[in-house]
Amino acid sequence: MLKNKWIVLILIQVIISLISGILLSQMSLIGKIGVSTLYTEYGFLRHWYKGFAAVLIVQSLLIAILWIVKRVTTYKNFSIVNLILVIIGLIGLIYTFYDFTSTSHKYMNSKFHAGGYLFWAGWFISCIYFFIVRVKPKPIIKTDTPSIEDISNV
Repeated sequence: MLKNKWIVLILIQVIISLISGILLSQMSLIGKIGVSTLYTEYGFLRHWYKGFAAVLIVQSLLIAILWIVKRVTTYKNFSIVNLILVIIGLIGLIYTFYDFTSTSHKYMNSKFHAGGYLFWAGWFISCIYFFIVRVKPKPIIKTDTPSIEDISNV
């Protein structure tokens, strides 16, 4: 059963994904024409619910990766993985800013841009959340193989 701390993170991500999906679907007329003709692979962004689903899937995968790594490895290794994910997020945010200010995406409206930035905000929220919240470590399963102490007592 999920505890309240996980429900809070999931709810935050659902809300961020919903708002991001709605904002990404409100692209400018030039953006809609471009997505319909040249960049058809981004056509899903024209529909808020598809953008919502895409953002939520990515955020859910990030949460799953962080949870698994935190549960099965040491705090040091988890911290390294989480730091790498934060760096990936920073690179993604910087690239998004560059893309929205220097390429043809600058002609998309500010709502579309806000949806892109909101995606990265959700990314950072998950990474920070896992630095703060405790995760139960994977239980150690005791095997029936004798230890060195058992052998020396024989």
